[in-house]
Amino acid sequence: MLQAIRTRAGGIIVKVLFGLLILSFGFWGIYTRSPFFQDEKSPNAVVATVGDRDISAARLQTAVQPALDRLRAQLGGALDLAQAKQLGLPEAVLNQLIDQNLLDQEVRRLHLDLSDDVIRTAITSNPAFVGPDGRFNRDQFNQVLAMNHLTEDSLVARLRGQIPRGDLLQALTAGAAIPAPIIDTLYRYRTETRVADLVTIPLSAAGGVGTPNDADIQKFYDAHQDMFKSPEYRGFVLASLAIADVASDIHITDDQLKSAYNDRKDELATPEQRQVEQILAPDEDKAKAAEAALAAGQDFKDVATKIAGQDPQTIDLGLVKINDLPKAIADAVFDLPLDQPSQPVHDPLGWHILRVVKIQPPTTPSFEEAKKQLTDDLMQDAEADRLDHVANQVDDALAGGAALADVAAKYNLKLTTIAATDVGGRDADGKPVALPVSSKDVLKTVFDTGENETSRVNAIEDGAIYAVHVEKVMPAATRPLADVKDQVVTAWTAEQKVQAVKAEADAIVAAANAGTTLAFAAADKKLGMTTTQPLSRGPQQGSSVPAPLLAKLFGAKVGDIVTGSDNAGAYVAQVKSIQIADKTPPAAVAGLRDELGNAQRYDIIGALTDALKKRYPVTIHHDVVDRLF
Repeated sequence: MLQAIRTRAGGIIVKVLFGLLILSFGFWGIYTRSPFFQDEKSPNAVVATVGDRDISAARLQTAVQPALDRLRAQLGGALDLAQAKQLGLPEAVLNQLIDQNLLDQEVRRLHLDLSDDVIRTAITSNPAFVGPDGRFNRDQFNQVLAMNHLTEDSLVARLRGQIPRGDLLQALTAGAAIPAPIIDTLYRYRTETRVADLVTIPLSAAGGVGTPNDADIQKFYDAHQDMFKSPEYRGFVLASLAIADVASDIHITDDQLKSAYNDRKDELATPEQRQVEQILAPDEDKAKAAEAALAAGQDFKDVATKIAGQDPQTIDLGLVKINDLPKAIADAVFDLPLDQPSQPVHDPLGWHILRVVKIQPPTTPSFEEAKKQLTDDLMQDAEADRLDHVANQVDDALAGGAALADVAAKYNLKLTTIAATDVGGRDADGKPVALPVSSKDVLKTVFDTGENETSRVNAIEDGAIYAVHVEKVMPAATRPLADVKDQVVTAWTAEQKVQAVKAEADAIVAAANAGTTLAFAAADKKLGMTTTQPLSRGPQQGSSVPAPLLAKLFGAKVGDIVTGSDNAGAYVAQVKSIQIADKTPPAAVAGLRDELGNAQRYDIIGALTDALKKRYPVTIHHDVVDRLF
């Protein structure tokens, strides 16, 4: 899968794929899952500077993971971070962050702004928040926000930045149009099919090719040394300590638990919760009409549905805490007595009249009720502190020049010796090496550390610390002929068979060009000829025509003969007919117009961000990016 993508990595398809994965996955993909709107500050780890703004390493790392997840989902494979790096995903995500920063600063320069009505419309019309009846559903809205760790206020804040950016891009690209002749030409090119007469010469037709002598073996080995290279191997010693290793001698006393209980009573307590009902009116006039109806004694739910036109399913907000609500609404709700409607409260979603129908007082668990949670929390904190303490001591000792083995013995770190491993974690026999902590993290450190050097102490997410001493670096090299002689003989034999069937194919072509038919020339070699089904330009699953031969067929005229070969044999094909569409169907016109229009808009946006880089200079710290991934 990776190789298939890599071979197309420079093409428009992959560029558009990355664009779709990273730039937008629809409204909700941007607003809830993307970390592009977070404001992490990490002055010691800046991956890029855009104008007067920095992009932190933490922000980039957070952005790469969802992009990687979406790429895995699109490709349907177990793509790891190393493969994603080869495809350029971290760089693509970073460039997307840079582009967003450029647009943010241009929006700020142009003083673009928007009203609450625009934000309200964007939210209430979003399919993520629309119920089965096709209307905005407050419960669904709250659930989606909760799942994405957002509040209403934070979403509104994000929209205030996102919508002006979208408006700027829309104004720039709205006039993009694709001329009809281009659409017609592309459709004819893509839908063109060809039928060919095909002769297949399997490797078995080559018969015996003999046994290579020593000179043949040496010559083949010398000419194909890349086939017999071993990867770089490294031998190292690992000193590691897992959190479980420090847990056995940690004991939490009752005094510690009682002290923690007293310190964390507020944290352990469940705050007051209120069950809230609301009338959500779209404008002030309806809110005032609803307020008057309630004052006249009409039923709250009847007023919500009949006057405000509200979906009955959105009236009850359930039990909420003060932090679950936007500040203006929270202030009103938690000042209300039971069963008394509030005055209309305005926010970007509309006009709210609120009623509290149940108050659940705050509760604080007893010491015995909280004891297990406190024990677990204190144990985790103590284990982490102990591990950090040991890590600092080990790091100081290594920085002072102590040997890794001596430091490990002093601080009870586990030593593991690996004689040789490649970067993928396999030894010289191709077997995976066994490590007591995350091999991915350890191997990255091993291959970033020089020979006879000791790394600093590293921490990994699963609760462990480690350091490595690289004892030996064995560079990638061609393996000695004596070690790979059998492989050389096998490869030589396979090449001889390919050459033999290619010679047969050339002989058939020569006979056909001399005046005989392809069928007769094939029969003379005791080979059969078949006529293909209509072939399209792209490789087809289960097709008898290999990709290299297919490309030649689409570069030939009717009657031309072409040849090709692969690991299965050689092929001779003669173009029998070419079918090209007379006109483009309306459905195809619409699809191609959208596809090419999107590509054109993508290019226009790229031209804009390139121009903005002159106004807001961009500096990328590639060394920091390389260390991150």
